[in-house]
Amino acid sequence: MNQRIFVGIVIGILCLPATLFAQVKNDKGIEFFEAKIRPVLTKHCYECHSAQAKRVRADLYLDSKAGMLKGGDSGPALVPGKAKASLIIKALEHDGPTKMPSQSTKLPKDIIADFAKWIDMGAPDPREGKVVSKKRSIDIEQGRKYWAFQPLATAAPPVVKTPGWARTPVDRFVLARLEEKGLTPNGPIARERLLRRAYFDLLGLPPTPADIDAFVNDQSANAYEKVIDRLLENKHLGERWARHWLDTARFAESGGYEFDGNRPAAYHYRDFVIKAMNDDMPFDQFVRWQIAGDHLVPGNKDAIAATGFLVAGSYPGQTTSKTLALIRYDHLDDMVSTLGTSMLGLSIGCARCHEHKYDPIPQEDYYRLIAALGRTDSANLKVNIDPISYKKAKDAHDAAHALVVKARDEFEKGPLPKYLQTFWNDNQAMPAPAWLILSPIEAKAKGKFEIAADGTIIVPDKTEKNAIFTVTAHTMQRKIKSIRVEAAAHRHDFTLNEISVVAAPMRTAVKATAKPINVKLKAGKATAQDPKHPLAAAVDNNPKTGWSPGTVGKSHAATFDFEGDIGFDGGTTLTITLKFDGDHAISRPRFAITTTSPTALDATAALQTSHELVAALTPLKGTWKAEQRNAISIWARKLNADAERIYGAVEKHAKEEPQPKLIDVFAAQSGRGGPVNFLIRGEPEKKREVTNPGFVQVLMTAKDRDKKWIDGPKTEPRIALANWLTDTNEGAGNLVARVIVNRLWQHHMGKGIVATPNDFGVQGEPPTHPELLDFLARELIKNNWRLKPIHKLIMTSAVYMQSNEANPANVKADPANKLWWRHPTRRLEAEIIRDNLLAVAGTLDPTMFGSGTLDASNPRRSVYLTVKRSQMVPFLQMFDVPEALQSIGERSVTTVPTQSLAFMNSPIVRTAAQKLAVRVRAKTDAESIEQAYLTALGRRPTETERQRMGTFIARQTESYGKTPQAREQAVVDFCHVLLCLNEFIYVDSCSGTA
Repeated sequence: MNQRIFVGIVIGILCLPATLFAQVKNDKGIEFFEAKIRPVLTKHCYECHSAQAKRVRADLYLDSKAGMLKGGDSGPALVPGKAKASLIIKALEHDGPTKMPSQSTKLPKDIIADFAKWIDMGAPDPREGKVVSKKRSIDIEQGRKYWAFQPLATAAPPVVKTPGWARTPVDRFVLARLEEKGLTPNGPIARERLLRRAYFDLLGLPPTPADIDAFVNDQSANAYEKVIDRLLENKHLGERWARHWLDTARFAESGGYEFDGNRPAAYHYRDFVIKAMNDDMPFDQFVRWQIAGDHLVPGNKDAIAATGFLVAGSYPGQTTSKTLALIRYDHLDDMVSTLGTSMLGLSIGCARCHEHKYDPIPQEDYYRLIAALGRTDSANLKVNIDPISYKKAKDAHDAAHALVVKARDEFEKGPLPKYLQTFWNDNQAMPAPAWLILSPIEAKAKGKFEIAADGTIIVPDKTEKNAIFTVTAHTMQRKIKSIRVEAAAHRHDFTLNEISVVAAPMRTAVKATAKPINVKLKAGKATAQDPKHPLAAAVDNNPKTGWSPGTVGKSHAATFDFEGDIGFDGGTTLTITLKFDGDHAISRPRFAITTTSPTALDATAALQTSHELVAALTPLKGTWKAEQRNAISIWARKLNADAERIYGAVEKHAKEEPQPKLIDVFAAQSGRGGPVNFLIRGEPEKKREVTNPGFVQVLMTAKDRDKKWIDGPKTEPRIALANWLTDTNEGAGNLVARVIVNRLWQHHMGKGIVATPNDFGVQGEPPTHPELLDFLARELIKNNWRLKPIHKLIMTSAVYMQSNEANPANVKADPANKLWWRHPTRRLEAEIIRDNLLAVAGTLDPTMFGSGTLDASNPRRSVYLTVKRSQMVPFLQMFDVPEALQSIGERSVTTVPTQSLAFMNSPIVRTAAQKLAVRVRAKTDAESIEQAYLTALGRRPTETERQRMGTFIARQTESYGKTPQAREQAVVDFCHVLLCLNEFIYVDSCSGTA
């Protein structure tokens, strides 16, 4: 072939489009996909991961190329060209939390190999089409149009046709709706019953007969308003309204789960809530303290106790390395869920596993909130209960101590240097004693110890079995060859199996070479000084030292040699540790060291002290340096009376330093929790990227979003969270205000303007009177977030003061009373029923605050009964006290036979009836009946009731034998009947006749 032609052909081939070669290669890839991949996808995957699937799992679509590249909750299913990096391969190999096709089914190895080969080929895929995700898409801007996320309305109270009925602006909002529907509101309730309603609403306690008479006889125009003002300042208001909030905070004093460990210091949160309600703490501050009080007001007991809100939920008593991550995320979930329902009225916790099904809350917002609490954990914190007094006492002590220190400094400038120089001149050449008695500064072991003046340590009569005994002592020596132990004994044999020494500041531990020594404790000969207690020889031959331990056939003291000398800098301390085996008992041990070869024990205390002082002065050549104070003063005080007096005064006064009054408070703390990850389907083992702190987008209108409250990494996330929650301009403050005023309306009127107080979201009930709700919220904010003015505004309204009579026409038009044409009949809560029994019996203990009790017979208010999750009070359970497992916005109210049976047969009720009978005892039955009705039901009996109850007492008296005791028993039965009436446990019950 012509060379030119050949080259031309080659050049032509080389110049062919590269796409031609790619097409050839791609065709082979498509063939491989159609033969090996598509059939497997169709058979094993499309059922759960295709547009035709009834329920798409993990939002993953495998029925299109776009779907596989986009992936699902875990990210892209494959990375073309990189099989090992592709999630689908890990899932097919069951390598990780996600296993496909299922947990139990694993495809054959050859099929998995085909998928890996296909991906490495570049994942050629002829399937067209876009991904049509069934996952809910959340439009934040559209979500902001929902009523709960709108700014507060500013509409004025509406104009009404019959303004004379209205007492407050609240009434005009209600009356306008009633007039719109052609309904007529009820008139006011009788004064006696109105007073009882107000007392139970604000105090949770009944009015006394004296309270009733005073109100009925006060005909002034503002008589009722004066009562409300007085009740709002009553200390029992906090106990009543704290109980409402404690329901929403799922407060309990135990951890729950199977161990249900006690939290004895958790009651401080309950006490904080009571105080806050009594003091009318601004609600925005109340919220902020519960989120970040420990950071906002460090050291303040109430602010720290307030954070008990975050950690009041249940928590397992035991954790393992496998469950730790799950427990941590569950704990954070409990915090965020409770915060959401109690403060925002939103079920934020529903976004843990997926986008919120109904409300505009994406998973991203949930995990950003979790991250804001990521370092939060519970702890029993040591808190000073009286910081003001402590500071005052501490300042006074510091001022006095400065004078004592000044006297010491003056002594160190003049007299002390002169004395030390003279001492150096006279003693620097003195010989070292063979044995140096150590000067102890502390001893540690089981029991209480005292250090005697002679250098011995007074220990308990008997130390524990297999003890470790540690003593720290001063010395100025630079080397030690041996150590000697002396001790009194109590006729026990024991093995001293180890002795070690740590020399500070070198922190070098040295053990003796001696093997474990079986020490035989024995007495020496009696002395004339103390014939009852024979003594053995001591280091200084002082009979006051006590007994000496010794080994059989050896000396009376145990001596240990070290491997070489222990060398360290002088002017330091020695820590000596002795380890024993067996049951033993020693007292008054003393320790001595030698700096030369062990010799006879011929040292005296004076020689010992002088030598140590010389040793202390040696590095300074006898001069005085203040930095050597600790080393020199120890020995100078033993030889110089002035030094002992001056240094002793400083030491004594230092020990008199006032100490803070510390108590344990169960509260939140910012611990060392690690980063918070976005979890796939809420499962801790399926982690995605780390999430930064942030808030709910639909409740943020700031241009810079979270940065409005989070100023970089130095910002404490909980403070930022608290600020966002209470920000009424660009944060969640408006919703927080709506939620709390709705709760106030609910507890005064039986149900909220929003009937689902913990759910202001799409699934909750819409407000019956949205303008009234916003009016109350604006009033709250205008009054510096104080709740008491809102209480008064509601309770002085004509709506609140209505009777509960049922108008047939109104019942037909509005059977659920959504428009508030009457006041609803309400049963008292379980705790208030019990408190009512104690109050009418005259046995209620008004003591406030402090730890609670599990004893249901205790006469304190029920709010002080310990809430133990696994041991609820049976009487309260019968009347629907909630389990403290989650936030409760509205309690269930059941009617079951056991409730009536309990009132008929319970010792609690019978005892209350007996006490009430004593209180109302009078000369005549008529007088007793009237006093009993006033005390138990807050009203006087009707004439029919007087006659029927009089007849009942007479018949009961006759049945008991017509004796004085019989009448007393009959009055008890009558009082028991009163307590069993519905009217006793209901506010405004219409069924109070016997």
